[in-house]
Amino acid sequence: MFKGEPPHAIDMSTPNGVWRQSLSLEECQHFMQNLLNLNSWPTWHSSAGRILSQQSGELVEGQRFDLHRVERQRLIEEMWTVATIRASEDPHFLEIEFVWEGQQREGRPLGTAITHLSMTVTVWGEEGGGVEIASWWGIRWWAKFMKGRVNRLPRAMAKQWLSDACTAGSLHIPPSLETEIHEAE
Repeated sequence: MFKGEPPHAIDMSTPNGVWRQSLSLEECQHFMQNLLNLNSWPTWHSSAGRILSQQSGELVEGQRFDLHRVERQRLIEEMWTVATIRASEDPHFLEIEFVWEGQQREGRPLGTAITHLSMTVTVWGEEGGGVEIASWWGIRWWAKFMKGRVNRLPRAMAKQWLSDACTAGSLHIPPSLETEIHEAE
């Protein structure tokens, strides 16, 4: 998928990877609240040292946000868009599809071998529930010879999101620890 192309253009038939972790009912409830509230992301999400978005608080469909972190004394930006949000009370679940808009290091594009990347985070808030992250991505034709290396980035992102969700994301985050989101310029 290229910029400007709608998220539904991605082939959602079979994900490239699916990662799951069981959580208690209370942990699922906390993670649902934390996932929906962009202000709590810097507290639980390791790639969200700082967030830029035009909207703060509860995520909405179509919302774009940038996750900023520093690695090796360089600023890394991941740009994401919330494609869809589905929720239900009976059965109790939350599902959010995020579309990756790219990554930059100090303003220069990274990960250009990836044509599209979409991650769906599903939280099943019932007894025996947990978190599942399914990820779909494609690789540019010229990067096929280094497919194994290119596949590491989306896999690492999904695994990190799951790890963050099941550790700090599944805890109650009081409003005093939430950060105010900075508006995009």
